[in-house]
Amino acid sequence: MEERCLILEGLPDDFDRVKSKVELYFKNKRRSGGEIVQIREHQDDKRKALLIYMSEEDLKKVLDKRIHKVDFKSKGAVEVTVKLPEDTKSKKIKPQILPKPKLEKSALLKSLPAPANQVSAVRKPATQIKDNEEDSEIPDLLITSSLTSVDKETLQMYFEQFTEQFELAKHGNNSWILKLYSQSDFKKIFGKEEQDLGVSLQVYNEGSLGGKSDPRRFILTGFDGDTDCKKISVFIGSCSKTTEYTWETLDDDDDRIVVTFKQDIDVKSFIRKCTSKQLQGRDIGVTRMERTDSILVQGDLEKISEEILTLYFSNRKKSRGGDIEKFIWINRRTSAIITFGNCDDAHAVVEQKHSVCGTDVHASLFYSSLQKALTGEKPSLTDKTTKVNISVSEDLLRFFETNEQCRKQLESDAKLLHAKVFIDSTALASEIKLEMDVNKESLTAMQIAPTWESKITRGVQSFLSGYDTEELKVEEDVWRKVEKDCDALVTVDTAFSFKERNSKVVISGVKEQVRILSDKIRVLLKNAAVEVEVERNTIKATIQLDCRETFDLIKERVQSKLGPVSLSHDEKQHIISLKGLKEKVHSVEMLIKNAQKNIITHQLKLSSHLIDFLKSLDLQKFEQDNHIPARFLNRKDFFGILVEKENLKGAEDKIGEILKEEVVLISPNQSGDALTRFLRNLQGESEKANDVRVAQSNMQVIISGLSNAVADVTGKVRRYVENKEPTTENIPLRSVREVEFVESCLNLSDLPQLKLLGASMLACKVSNSPCLKVTAPKDNIKEAVDVVQQKLSSIVVEKHEYRKAGEAKVLEKHEDNVKTKAREKQCNLYLSQEHIVALPKSFTHKIGDFVTLSIVEGDVHHFTADALICTMNANLDFNNPVAQRFLTFGGEKISEVCETPKKEKQSLLPGDVLVSDAGKLNAETLIYAVLPQKGQALDSVYLQSSVRNCLLKAEGKGCVSIAMPAIGCDTFGFSVKESCVAIRAAVLQFCSEHQDSAKNIRNISVVDSDGKIVEEFNALIQELGFPDMSIKIPLQSPKVKYGSDKRVLINGVPICLKKGDITKEAVDVIVNSSNKTLDLDTGVSSAILKAAGKSVADECKKQAPLNAGSAVMTSAGALQCKNIAQMVGPDNIADITASLGKVLNLCEGTMATTLAIPAIGTGRGGFKPEESIKAILTAIQKHLQEPNSSCFRSISIVAFDQKVFDDFREYFKVWNKPACNKMPENQVKVGSVRIEVKKGDITTETVRGIVNTTNRDMSLRGGVSGAIFKAAGASVEQECQKHGPLQNDVAAVTSGGNLQCDVIIHMVGPHTAAEVKSRVKKVLERCEEKQITTVSFPAVGTGGGGVQAADAIAAMLEAFEDHLTPNVSTVIKLIYIVINQDSVLQEFQKGLKTWAANAQESEDDDEDDDGEDGDDEWDDYSSAEESSSSDQEADASGNPMEIIIGPIKVKVFSGDITKEKVEAIVNSTNTSLNLTSGVSGAILKASGPTVVDECKTKVPQPADGVVLTKAGNLSNIKHIVQMVGQTSEKGISSSMYKVLTMCEENHIQSVSFPALGTGAGNLVAAGVANAMTEALMKFVKDSPKHLKVVHIVIFQAKLLPDFQEAVKKCKKISRNASARQQTPVSRTQLPTRTQLPTLCLATETASVSFPVMSVDVYGTSHANLAEVKRILDELISDECVSKDVQSRHIADLPETDKKSIVSLSRANQVRVLVTGLDKLTVSGKKDDVLDAVLKINGFIQAARDRETRAGEVKRLREMLCWERGRGERWEPLDNAVSYDIELAFHRKLKSFQYQENGESYTVNFSEMKLTNSKQESCRIKRTLLGDSETAIIHPPPTWTKMDGQDLEIITLQSDSAEYKKIKTAFLGSSLHPDVSPVQVQQIDRIQSQSQWQRYCVLKHAVDKKYPKQTNERLLYHGTTKDICQKINKNGFNRSFCGRNAVVHGDGTYFAREAWYSCQDQYSTTDEKGLKYIYQARVVTGSLCKSRQGMKEPDPIRPGDPGAGLHDCAVDSLQKPFIFVVFCDAGAYPEYLITFKSI
Repeated sequence: MEERCLILEGLPDDFDRVKSKVELYFKNKRRSGGEIVQIREHQDDKRKALLIYMSEEDLKKVLDKRIHKVDFKSKGAVEVTVKLPEDTKSKKIKPQILPKPKLEKSALLKSLPAPANQVSAVRKPATQIKDNEEDSEIPDLLITSSLTSVDKETLQMYFEQFTEQFELAKHGNNSWILKLYSQSDFKKIFGKEEQDLGVSLQVYNEGSLGGKSDPRRFILTGFDGDTDCKKISVFIGSCSKTTEYTWETLDDDDDRIVVTFKQDIDVKSFIRKCTSKQLQGRDIGVTRMERTDSILVQGDLEKISEEILTLYFSNRKKSRGGDIEKFIWINRRTSAIITFGNCDDAHAVVEQKHSVCGTDVHASLFYSSLQKALTGEKPSLTDKTTKVNISVSEDLLRFFETNEQCRKQLESDAKLLHAKVFIDSTALASEIKLEMDVNKESLTAMQIAPTWESKITRGVQSFLSGYDTEELKVEEDVWRKVEKDCDALVTVDTAFSFKERNSKVVISGVKEQVRILSDKIRVLLKNAAVEVEVERNTIKATIQLDCRETFDLIKERVQSKLGPVSLSHDEKQHIISLKGLKEKVHSVEMLIKNAQKNIITHQLKLSSHLIDFLKSLDLQKFEQDNHIPARFLNRKDFFGILVEKENLKGAEDKIGEILKEEVVLISPNQSGDALTRFLRNLQGESEKANDVRVAQSNMQVIISGLSNAVADVTGKVRRYVENKEPTTENIPLRSVREVEFVESCLNLSDLPQLKLLGASMLACKVSNSPCLKVTAPKDNIKEAVDVVQQKLSSIVVEKHEYRKAGEAKVLEKHEDNVKTKAREKQCNLYLSQEHIVALPKSFTHKIGDFVTLSIVEGDVHHFTADALICTMNANLDFNNPVAQRFLTFGGEKISEVCETPKKEKQSLLPGDVLVSDAGKLNAETLIYAVLPQKGQALDSVYLQSSVRNCLLKAEGKGCVSIAMPAIGCDTFGFSVKESCVAIRAAVLQFCSEHQDSAKNIRNISVVDSDGKIVEEFNALIQELGFPDMSIKIPLQSPKVKYGSDKRVLINGVPICLKKGDITKEAVDVIVNSSNKTLDLDTGVSSAILKAAGKSVADECKKQAPLNAGSAVMTSAGALQCKNIAQMVGPDNIADITASLGKVLNLCEGTMATTLAIPAIGTGRGGFKPEESIKAILTAIQKHLQEPNSSCFRSISIVAFDQKVFDDFREYFKVWNKPACNKMPENQVKVGSVRIEVKKGDITTETVRGIVNTTNRDMSLRGGVSGAIFKAAGASVEQECQKHGPLQNDVAAVTSGGNLQCDVIIHMVGPHTAAEVKSRVKKVLERCEEKQITTVSFPAVGTGGGGVQAADAIAAMLEAFEDHLTPNVSTVIKLIYIVINQDSVLQEFQKGLKTWAANAQESEDDDEDDDGEDGDDEWDDYSSAEESSSSDQEADASGNPMEIIIGPIKVKVFSGDITKEKVEAIVNSTNTSLNLTSGVSGAILKASGPTVVDECKTKVPQPADGVVLTKAGNLSNIKHIVQMVGQTSEKGISSSMYKVLTMCEENHIQSVSFPALGTGAGNLVAAGVANAMTEALMKFVKDSPKHLKVVHIVIFQAKLLPDFQEAVKKCKKISRNASARQQTPVSRTQLPTRTQLPTLCLATETASVSFPVMSVDVYGTSHANLAEVKRILDELISDECVSKDVQSRHIADLPETDKKSIVSLSRANQVRVLVTGLDKLTVSGKKDDVLDAVLKINGFIQAARDRETRAGEVKRLREMLCWERGRGERWEPLDNAVSYDIELAFHRKLKSFQYQENGESYTVNFSEMKLTNSKQESCRIKRTLLGDSETAIIHPPPTWTKMDGQDLEIITLQSDSAEYKKIKTAFLGSSLHPDVSPVQVQQIDRIQSQSQWQRYCVLKHAVDKKYPKQTNERLLYHGTTKDICQKINKNGFNRSFCGRNAVVHGDGTYFAREAWYSCQDQYSTTDEKGLKYIYQARVVTGSLCKSRQGMKEPDPIRPGDPGAGLHDCAVDSLQKPFIFVVFCDAGAYPEYLITFKSI
C-alpha cells in the first residue's frame, strides 16, 4: 500500500522534545479522527512534523478537522495545523528567518522557463545582456558549501568549466548567488547529479518570498569587530542611495547588523550592490529578514493582567492589532511577548504609541529567530560608560599592586571582557580603574557598549570575591614578639602589614588563604599576648621567717595553693622568695603571712626523763613516722613544739599517746646489786631498740619512752620486784612487714588471755631477724607463746604484680590513699617497685650470604613482616591461642579465606597452607599453616612440610621477610626441640632449593612471647648450627666416577673413607665399639677411652652393663668431638647393622650432623673387612632412606689399619658401580630414589601414598581403581564427590580411608604414552607438595587406557627421570610399581631392564669422556680459581644479572618468557590484541584460545592501551598484561610505567617483560634498555608496596649485553647465586649489605618495657584481701586509659619521629602499640597518655605540614620557577628551593639565604644575584610558566593518551576498577519501585579536550567565588542514541536537551538519582532495546528555586546587579533532586552508560 502524508505545523517546541505527546494524540482515532502509522521529523523545520497514514479515510478525517488542540502539559493546550504537502495556504505559527524551499531538480528542469516574478539578486554584466525573454527568466541559484570555507576565486574556476557567461555574488556566510544567462548552461549545471567541492545548489526564490520578507529590514554579514562604524554607514548609504535608514547590532559576540529603512527601497538593487562590493577587503553578505508576527511589549505591567493586554492588542480599533495566537511573560513586571495571527498586525501595532489602563507601554517588533526585539535605532557611545571605578580596600589594592601573579590574573580576566586595569595605591581614592579596551569607533564597541559596564563590574566583583582582607587588633609589644614567626607563615597568595597608628595587623590575599593565615597568626598573637602579660605582671616578694621548722609548716600548708607561683627558701637566713604574676604572688604572700600568724610556739609539759628521751631521737623522722601535726623545737633552754593553733591539742594528744613514763617503787629490801644488774641489762636491750630509757633514783625505777616499750619493760621490772622473774621468747616472723602488720592491726597486747598470763609483746623490726618478743613469767611463757602463735597463724598474704604501662606510676602516686583504705579493711598494704624488665631477647643467625634467621621475644601478631604465619588445625578453626590472637588483632577479614574450604567441605591435610589478606596486621600477607598433632603418623615430616610450604608461598608472593611462632609448641603438643628441628630443616631445604634462583626471602623470624622458649630455641640453633651455604649445592645429583674408592653418596649424604686415628676426628659424634661393661681395653676402643679421659670412663661405669646390641650416648671428655656413641661390639655381621642403626637414631636425637665410625668388628671381632663395610653401609643406607628427614650432612668411616683401609676402598669401588650391575633386575635408581617393579595387590601396600588411575569424576568402579575404592571405604568416595571433577592433568589427594597408606593420589587414566608421562609427573609434583616419601603406582594406562605395557613402563621411567634428575632435595625415597597380572609384569620387567642398560651405556660414555683423575672423584667441585674463571665465562655468554632498584629486584637474562614462573608476563601486541608474530605470537599460542577470545572482548585498545587478561594454558603464571607495542623509546618508557602501575594496583608481586620494541618495532636494543630502566626508576619513586620482582627476559641472546650494560648504570648490582664466586664464608662473617635497616616502629615500641609494681597485702580474712584487690583494680581502671591515634601519615613518619615516639613511650611509661598501618593505640596513666597523644599528634601534624608544603611546591612549579645562570644557559633551581625563594620574594625581603648540598647561598633580590659562601655570584631570574591558575588544566588521571586528538571515546573494560566503580554507583542509584531493574551493557569514557577545558575554567571561577562549599556534583542525564553523538562531540546544549521537561526552566536537566533518568520519558529505547544515560560532572555552585519559563538563574541579590546570578536552579532548595543548568559549559559528560531494562 502507498504511504500518504500530512504536514503538521505549529509545534510549541522542537519535534524531538514533543514527539511522544504528538504521537499519542494522532494515534488516538477518537481524538484526532484517524490513526497514524508513523510520525517523522520534517527535514527543513524542527517545529514541523510529517504524519504518515496508510488509510485514505483516516487522512481525510484528520485533514477535515484541520486545527487540532494537543495538550502538552507543561506548555498547556496548543493548537496545531495539518495540511497536505502542496497546501501553502495554511496559517503560519512561527515563521523562519530565511526559508530555503527545496525543489526536486527533475521537476524544476521540466518546468523551465522560470516564473515571471522571479527576480535576480545580482546584476547581469552589460556586455552580456540579451533581449531574449527566455534567457531573462532563468532563475538564480543559491550556492552553499559543506566545506568550512570556500573562496570566490575557487568557485569562479569551478563554474568556468561549464560556461564563461555567469555572475557570482556573495550572499551570506559561506553562501553565494549564481546568475546564469543561458537555459542550456542552467540545465548543464543544475542538472548535474553531484557537485564537486562539497557544493550544493538550490533555486534562490527571492521573488517568491512576497509577504514573508520584510521590505525594509536586512541582515548584513561579513563584518568583523574592528570594522569602523562610520565606514559601515557610508557603505550602507552607497548601496541605498539617499534613503533614510538606521542600523543596529545584535548580540555581543554576533558580527551581524540589522539595517532598517524608513521607507521601501529597491530591494534587488540594494542586495546587488551590497554583495558586489567589499568593505575593508571583506565580502559583505545580505539576508532579507522575514516579517515577524510578534511584538515585545515593555512598561510598568505589574498591575496589568494578561487578559487586559490580550483584549487591548486584539482590538484593531484601539491598538491596530488583531487575533493573538500566543502570549508569553518575559518578566511579570516589565515585559511580555505577543504573537499575532498575521504579520501585518504586528507591524501595524508598533507604528503607534499605546496606553493601557492609564499606563504607557512601548511595542517593538520581536524576532523569535534572533530572540531579540529591534529598536530601529543606531547605537551610540555618547550615553554609554566606557570607564568604571570599583572600590576596594586600601590593603587589597596594595596587595594587587605588589602581587604580580594575582594582578596578572585580574588583568587576564578583565581582558576577556574588553577592559584594561589600572591600579595605583598612591591615588587618593582606593579604587581599581577599568577602561574599555577597544576602538571606540569599532563595531565591537557598539556591540558591547550596552552591557559593558554591568558585565565588567560583575566580572571584576566576582573576581574580587575570591580575595579578602582581615584585621587583627594587636599591641605593638605583642606584634614585635611574633613578627618573625608570622613572616614564616606567609604564602605566595597572601601578604600582611602592621599599622602602628591603629595597632592592627592587616592580612590581604586569596580569601581561603587569608582565613588560614589569620587563624595561625591569631594563635601566635594569643600566645604572645599571654607571654607579654606574664612578663609585665611578674614580680618578686620575700618573707622573713624565724626558723626552718616554720618554713616546713608553712610549705605544708600552702604547697597545694601555689599554682604558677614559684617558691624558694634560703635556709641560712630563713627567707622565703616568691616569683610570679603580681596578683598570684600577693595571694600566696597573704596565705603565708596568715599561716605565719597562725603558728605558735608551745612548751611541752613533759618530765625531764621524757624530754631526754625525745632529744635522743631523730625528731624529724619521729614526726613523720607518727604523723604528728607539729615540729619539735630543741633549743638550749627550750624544748617544745611549733604548731598551728588549731592543731595544738591534737599534737599534744598524739604525743601523749606515743610517749609514756612509768614509776615502779621499790623497798630497801628490793634494792641492791642484783636489781642494778637487772636494770642494766634491761637498759642495754632498750638502747639497741632506742625506744625506752630506764633510770633508778632512790627508791624508785623510772621507765620512759614509747608506750609499747614502756609497758613491756615496766611489766618486767614489776615481775622482778614481785619475785616473778620474767622470761622472754622470740617468735620469728617472715618479714619486717609482717611484724608491722602484727603491731598495727592485731593488737596482741590487748588480748585478755595474755593479760591474765601477765605477758607483754615487743616488736623487733630488725631486717635480718624480724620477730615478736613475748615476755611472761616462766610458768606462763609457753602458754603465752601458744596464744600468740595461734593468732599469727591467721595471717594471710597475697602478692599482686602490676606490669602494664603506667600502672606502677598510678600506684606510686596513690600509695598513701590505698594504704589508708587497706587499713580500713584491717589489712596492711606494701608497694615495692621491681627493676625494669630487661629488653626482649633477640638472637640472629646467618644462613649463607643473604638469609638471616632471627629468634625474637615478642608477640607474633604484633610483629612487622611482609608475611606472617598462623598455625591452624585441619578444620581451620581458630581454637588455638596463636590463631585466636591473630583473629582478634587482624579482624574478621582474615578469616574469610577459611570459609571457602568449609563451605565446600574440602579436607585439608597437615602440611597444606592457605594464603589470606593480612587485614589489620602489620603485614602484606597472612599464611595459614595446617599442622599435625603430636603422635600422628609422620608428625615431624608434616611439621617440616608446613614450614617449607609457607616459605614457598611467601617466596612466590615476593615477600622479603616472614615471621612465624614456634611452630607446634602450643596445643599441637610438640616440644621446643622438635619445633626447632623442623623449622631448621625446612629453612635449609628451602635455601638449598633456591640456591640457583634469586630469593625474595631474606629475613626469617621465629617469634614467641615466652623468653624461656626463645632462649631454648636459640641454644638449639647454636648447637646445631647451619652448613656453609656459600658452597653451591649442585642442581643435579652428584655424579661419582666409576670405581670411586673413597666416597659414596647415600640419599644425598656423602660417606667418606679415611685412614687415620678416629680420636683426632673433629665431628659431632664418634662411635666406639666396646664390650657390655664399656671398658674394653684393647684396640680402637681402648684408644678412644684413653684419649677421652677419666670422666668418660666414670660415665661408662654408671651406664654399664649394657645388653647385647645396645648403645648409649656419653660425653666426649678430652676428645675434639661433642659426644661418643658407646655400642656393644657385634657377635655376628647382623649385629653390626642393628647396633649401628641404634647409634644413628641416638645421633638424630642429639641433632648431630657429622659422625665418625671405626672399622667395626675387624679387630677383636674377627670379621672380614668387606663384611664389616658392607654391614656399615647397609645400616647407613637403611637409616637414610627412612621417610623422616635426617640431620646428617656427612659421615666418615675411619680405618686405622692399612689392609682394612685397602679392603674398604675396594668395596667402595664395588658400591659405586652403576646401579644396573649391582641391583636386582626388578630395581633401578634415578638419582637417590629406588624404583622397584613387583607383583602384588596395590591395595595392601604399606606406603605413604597409593596412586589411583580413575576417570575425571573419580567414580570409576572397575579394574584396579574399583579395587582401591572398595578397599578404602565410603569416606574416600565422599571426599572424591566433594572435590569435584579432575581438571587437565592435575592430580587430587584424599585420605587413605581403610587402606594402610596415608593418602590416595587420584589421576585421570591416560590413553597414550604421552599422557602417561605428563600425568605421572603431576603425581610426583603432588608427592613433593604433600611430603610423600614412598609411593606405589599401578601399571598406569595398561587397563582401560589401552596403552601397551612396554610403552607404559618407558613413559613412566621417563617421567621419573624428568622429575627426579634435577631435584637433589626431593622428599621421595622409594617408588613401587605394583602389578597383579603376570603378562604385564613381564613386559614391565623387560622395559625396566632395557632402560637400565641404556642408562649404563650413557654413563660409560660419560666416564670415557671424564678420564681418570686419581683421588679427585667429584666432578661437581672445583677450586675457587676455576669457579671464578667459569663465572667470567658465564657472564660473557649471557649469565643472569640482578640489580636492586629501591624495593624492587630486577633480573635480566636470556630465555623464553612463556616459561617464566612469575605472577604476570607482558605481551607487546597491537591495538587489536592479536599480533601473531614474534614473542607476542609465541605468548598467544602458548596461552591458548581462551586468552585469544578474552582479548577479542577488550578491543580496540587506544595507542597506549594496557589491559589485564587471564593466563590460559600458561599454568606457571596468573596474568598476561596485554600492552600495545610502541615504536619510540619515549613510548616504551611511558607504556612500561603504565604496566608497572597496573601491577601495583592489582597487587601483582612479580612480572616479566620481553625486550620491548626490538622485534616489530625495530628499535635499537641499547635505547630500549635505557627506556625500560628509566620507567623502572620513575616507578620506584612512587614507593610501590606490592611489586617486588621484575624480570627482563631477552629471547635473542645477542641483545643481552646491551641490556646488561644499561642496568650496570644502576646502583646495588649483585650477581645471582649461579654467578657468585664460590668463596667459602664463615658463619661470623658480616652480611655484604651495608645499608642500615630502617627502624620498625611496631617492633621498637613493642620492645619497650615498664617498671613492675609488686603489691603485698597482709590480712587475716580472704574477704578483706579481695576487697583490697578490688580497690586496686578500680584505681587502675580509673587512672589508666587507652587512646587511639589514627592517621594515614603514621606510616610516613621519618626515622627521627619514630625514635622520638619510642623514647616518649619509655619516658612517659606509656605503651604505644602499632595496631594497623594507620593506627596507634596509646595506653597507660591518663595524664601521660594524653601528653603522649598530644606529642604524637604533633609529629603527625608535622607530617601533614610536610605533605602540604610538598603540594604547594608542586603547585608552584607548574606556575613559575627560579633559575640561575650557568654561562649562556639558564638552569632551574630545585623545586623546594624555588618555593622558599618565592615566599621570600613575596615578603619583599631584600635578601634570602638557603643551603643546598652543604653549600650556603644568598639571594639578592634588588640585584637579582645568587652568591655562594665563596663569594662567587651568578644571575638569577623568576620565570612564569602560566598566566593564571586556569592556564594549566590537566585532564583527569583516568584518561588515556590522546595524541593531539580533541575527542576520543574509550570503552571501559568490564574487569577494570574504573568500570566496576561506575557500574556499582549506577546500579545502586537506579533502584526504585516504579522503574524496572536495569543491566549495564557498556560504559564509555568521553575524553573531549575542548569540553573539559571549558568546564574547568567555569568550575575554577565558581570555586573561587564559593571556596568553602562543594560546587560540583555527579548527576545523571537520560538521552537518546541520536543525541548522544551530539553531546559527545559538542557537550550538553539546551537546543536538544530539556526535550521532555520545561517545568523547571529552559535549561539542561540532571537528576541526583539514576532511576529518574532511566524512565522511558528521558532515556528512550533504541531499535536494539538499549537505553542511554550520562554520568556527568555538573557545576552547581549557588542554587536557586526553579520555575517554568526560566531562561537563566535568578539574581543573587535582585537589587544589586553587580552581585551576579545563581549558578543552578533546583526543584527544592532543602532537598534538591532536579538540577537545571543554563550554561552549556557547566556540565561535562564524563561517562556514557549503555543499558537495558530487564
